[in-house]
Parts: sequence; C-alpha cells; structure tokens
Amino acid sequence: MLRHLVESFDVYAAAPYIDDLTREKVEQIGAICISTEFERTGINPIKDIKAYFRFKEQVKSIRPDYVLAYTIKPVIFGLRAARMNKNKRFALITGRGSGFEGAGLKGWLVKTIVTALYSNTLKSVDGVIFQNQNDKAFFQSQGILKRHAVSEVIEGTGVDMDHYMAKASKDEPKVIRFLFIARLIKEKGIPELLEAARLLKKKYDNFEVQLLGWVDANPGGISQQEIEEIHKSGLASYLGVTDDIRPAMDAADVFVLPTYYNEGLPRTIQEAMAMKKPIITTDHPGCRETVEEGVNGFLVPVRDSVKLAEAMSYFLDKPEQIIKMGEESFKLASEKFDVHKINKRIVKFMDLGDV
Repeated sequence: MLRHLVESFDVYAAAPYIDDLTREKVEQIGAICISTEFERTGINPIKDIKAYFRFKEQVKSIRPDYVLAYTIKPVIFGLRAARMNKNKRFALITGRGSGFEGAGLKGWLVKTIVTALYSNTLKSVDGVIFQNQNDKAFFQSQGILKRHAVSEVIEGTGVDMDHYMAKASKDEPKVIRFLFIARLIKEKGIPELLEAARLLKKKYDNFEVQLLGWVDANPGGISQQEIEEIHKSGLASYLGVTDDIRPAMDAADVFVLPTYYNEGLPRTIQEAMAMKKPIITTDHPGCRETVEEGVNGFLVPVRDSVKLAEAMSYFLDKPEQIIKMGEESFKLASEKFDVHKINKRIVKFMDLGDV
C-alpha cells in the first residue's frame, strides 16, 4: 500500500518506537516515518494520554488530507489526534482483539472503556473498514458503529502474490510438516495443537509440528521457558522468530492455525495460501473466509483437539492431496486476497481518486 500511495501522495507512516531497520526499509519505499510512543499491549491510561498528546503535536506539522489507521490504539487515539479541518479519516478494524474478551471485573472494565473509546472515535470518522462480516455485525450490535455509518467489509489487507511465491512443486513428502505461524499466545490454539499432536503420535510417526513466532506479552502469552519445554518434549519443534517466513513456509506441507483469538483475517493464512499450502484452521470469524471445505483445506471447531487431529490425519492418510489442495489455496488467494486487488478496494472506499 505504501508503494502504491507514494506514486501520488506525500506519505507518512506512523508506528510505535520505530527501529532503525524498519525506518530504513520504509524510507526506501519513499514514505516518511513518524515514531510514536504508544505501547501495543499496555493499558496504562497515563502513558496512553501522554502518547496521544505527543502524537497530536507530531501530526500538526503534517496536516494530513487523509488518514488511515488500523489496530486498536491507532484507531482510538491516532484518528482523534489527527482530526483537523476538512481532512478525511478512516478506520481499519483488524479484528476485535482481546479487549472484548477479558473475564471478571478487570475484563468488564477494559471492555467498557474500549467500547466507549471506540464509539467516541468512530462516530466522527469518514468510513470504517472491517475484515470480516462478523466484526461489523458485532460493532453494530454493541452500538459502537451506528447503522447509518459508512462502512465496508474488505477481506484482509492482501498478500503480495509475487513475493510469497512457492518454489517448484515438491514430490509427495515422506515426513509431513504441519506449520503454525503466529504470536505465541494460547488463544491462537497452541494447547489444542499440542494435544492433537499427542493424539496423532499414538498412530503415526511420519509427521512433525513446527511452531514459528515470537513470545508475546499478551495476558495469554506462552513464556520462553514453556516454549523450550514444548520443544524438548518432541510434540512440536520451535523454529524461533524470523522476518522472512518464506523458507519455513516453503519447507512445510500443511499450514495449521487453530485460533480462537478475535481475528480480523489472519495474514499468515493468506501468505500460506499464496505459497500453495492446504489450510487447517477454525470455523471462526476471519478464518472461515479462507477455506472452502474439502477443497483447499478444513475448518475445525474452536478448542477441539480431537477434530483438529482428524483434519491433520487426513493428510497423513492421503498425502497426495497436499499438492492438489495447495493449488486450490493458490487459486483462492489469487481471486480474493491479491494485495493489488485489496489496495484498489481500499483506495476506492477512501475516494482517493484515480490512484
């Protein structure tokens, strides 16, 4: 999107605590970086208020004509800070996140505050983009999004089909690798995936479960020590972290993400589809949009390790289906998730003209 926009606009990209490598990459594209002070997982209101006023000062000198914000804090705080005369502001909701799911008094309090902040911000924006229909319906049912508000569902932020290109087709694998890529939090379905692996090991010895992702400070995060114990147990191999998932994806056979997190539309699934991998994921908002059942993969119920194991066993019993279903994933990604098609839809929604 940045590459697309810099051809017609002066583009500024704002994000928290931008490191030197990221700044270099973004500036090579032609955009100008603004490093904000928001903490992604923090819930300290004093810090957020300070970061808000800091960003408000940063954006004053830019006086943007258009603002597109995505993820919760940029939407709630960034769009408010960037509100100026006659500019147009748009929110991209990339899933509900954990703010609506907490239990107990603390969970209720966080949900109440998040709902109020979202409502206050979205009532004055020019448009809201959702990544799945369920999230739009939820925001409307909670009164966060008014029925007359301008909104649209655009599935995902898209994937660069040229960048995420699979190598030449492989032979039928002898050891089948199931690859999981996500932040290492329980809500992404890691406990269920490990239990499914445990069940499968009673019958099969020709498979491997691989985990790729970073330890996250989220309340549901799995610690580094726990990951190391999982790796030692033999239930799954931990591949660490990377800024390029393509080698791991190319070496894998099936992509699996048994998430029950409040997803928008998981980017890793789109990347896996572009790289011709069958998909096993949950029948969950944002995930079900990526699978045609039995064509390019399978949907399983959330928190159901038995059904997950059954879906995985399909490829152990019928490895010849891996290449076939992978090709179907590629076709579906080309039709629905090609980044150039998604960008055109976003640009049209924001009424940016002939860009």
